[in-house]
Amino acid sequence: MPEKTARMDRQKIFLLADAHLGAHGSQSPQDEYNRLFSFFNYLQSQENVRLIICGDLFDFWFEYRQVVPAQHYRVLAHLADLVDSGLEVDYIAGNHDFWLGSFLTRKVGITVHRDDMELWQSGKRIYLRHGDGLLKKDHLYRAMKAVLRNRVAIFLYRLLHPDLGIPLALFFYQLSRESARDRDYSDADYRQFAGDRLGQGFDMVVLGHSHVAALERRSNGYYVNPGFWMQYNTYAVVEDGEPALFRWDGTAAHPFVPQR
Repeated sequence: MPEKTARMDRQKIFLLADAHLGAHGSQSPQDEYNRLFSFFNYLQSQENVRLIICGDLFDFWFEYRQVVPAQHYRVLAHLADLVDSGLEVDYIAGNHDFWLGSFLTRKVGITVHRDDMELWQSGKRIYLRHGDGLLKKDHLYRAMKAVLRNRVAIFLYRLLHPDLGIPLALFFYQLSRESARDRDYSDADYRQFAGDRLGQGFDMVVLGHSHVAALERRSNGYYVNPGFWMQYNTYAVVEDGEPALFRWDGTAAHPFVPQR
């Protein structure tokens, strides 16, 4: 069952996914962060909005009891500023941030959802999830995910000093990224999953992870994917129960039409 049900009838909902901060894709590290911070400033200039991060904001996140990855301190500060300004922020855990602990909630003020969430807007029932593990061939990944999220596994990893544990994890993430470079990011399984959820009574299904932006209207609702922020700086907005896609150029928003 979805982790949380909330009503947001009067809120404009902004949906962001797959920024993978720290991976430094097509942008320089400074440009990567500045583009995101300008978007956060834009959100603060809006009235009655909510930000939902649909997973993988960071390319790697692991919380020790007293330590978090230092490279993201400016991002955390900007997120805290959003919350302090009165803007609600939700974070749905993705496959690059299995180990979201209590830090983002206690210190930053973000509401964290480990798997999925549900909300209502203007009478529309919306289901949101990062989307990792939905591919039909992901049997091994689903088993690995259960192991990696196990409290014992997390406890054992925390026995490594952060100066060893964090670089080691980044090394393996880079190996994984290299091996997946030529992977086909077909989103057929994601669209089928969305169709199944729409058939269960939801009016909109929002997924990330596939890196394929989508806004597909069906007879019984919408399938939405905010797209790959890391490379294209795309995001979705839901207002009065209707979704739309945009691209942020660093100073302004522009309508975005996904390619199929």
